[in-house]
Amino acid sequence: MSTSTLGYAAWRVDKALDHISLKPGYQTEGRSFSYESKHAMEQPNETKSFSVLIMGRDSRPETRTNLTDVMILAAIDPAKKEVSMVSIPRDTKVMVPEVSRELKVNSVFNVGDQLRRKEERLGKIPDTDGPTLAKQTVGRLFKIPIDHYIVVDFNSFVEIVDEIGGITVQVERDLIYNDPTDHTHINLRAGLQQLDGENALDWIRHRHDDRGVDYYSSDFDRNRRQQEAIKAIVQKLAGWSSATRIFDLMDTMAEHIQTDLAKDQIKNLMWSLKSFDLNHLKSIETPHVYWDSHRLQTVIPEEDLSLVHNELNFILNKGKDK
Repeated sequence: MSTSTLGYAAWRVDKALDHISLKPGYQTEGRSFSYESKHAMEQPNETKSFSVLIMGRDSRPETRTNLTDVMILAAIDPAKKEVSMVSIPRDTKVMVPEVSRELKVNSVFNVGDQLRRKEERLGKIPDTDGPTLAKQTVGRLFKIPIDHYIVVDFNSFVEIVDEIGGITVQVERDLIYNDPTDHTHINLRAGLQQLDGENALDWIRHRHDDRGVDYYSSDFDRNRRQQEAIKAIVQKLAGWSSATRIFDLMDTMAEHIQTDLAKDQIKNLMWSLKSFDLNHLKSIETPHVYWDSHRLQTVIPEEDLSLVHNELNFILNKGKDK
């Protein structure tokens, strides 16, 4: 590869990452917000294991919500290219000391944003925000220090899936739901199929069904689909040989993704995907999680919390001295 080509490649990557990597600030509603972290960030180590909270945010104007209905906690060892991840059911109740009450985990991000806006209105420098409060809360739940976050809104998920040419997944059964109030129209048939961005989002989001409660999707159904979608995206990227396509994907991500990952970490992860082995992407099962119909919440028993803690710590501890 010529010097000029390498220079162009570096420029394209840095241009995209200037928008994606917002350390140490946080960008919302089209503007930048920055605050001094209580804990100074270390210089990124491209081979050191780290944890990241991935949040899928529903911020569509028609729903008037700011909920993170998709929450996945992952431990990543870049050197060995190993990832373990667990989905957190949206209706899990968690104690949030910062507001002295129990909340559903999918609303913590929104509460953190409310705290930030309140402090800004008072002319103060906020010491928290949506991602920070979500990281702290989920970290307490699993007793795992969470190093970073990634926020992807519904629209960006659609565009990313379209940018990579769709994903191939097994739709386990017919999914049919229409809600004109938020323009939701889901009509998917069972079978192995290629889904574009809109249909992939419908597959992940499906909850209620026009045919009645017997056809509803549970939190557990959606969590499984979320992880299958991630695996399908990784599998697609692993087959790419064109650097130009990766640059185009980075440009798409730059418009929509918020994260506190540093540039070097993002570069390392993106290039690692080109040779990633899906056998090294592990979904952590939580077999004893259940729905409490009296309290209307999902319960993660202590034995499953410990299981997740141990699985994630195994990845994190393997890479802590690198």
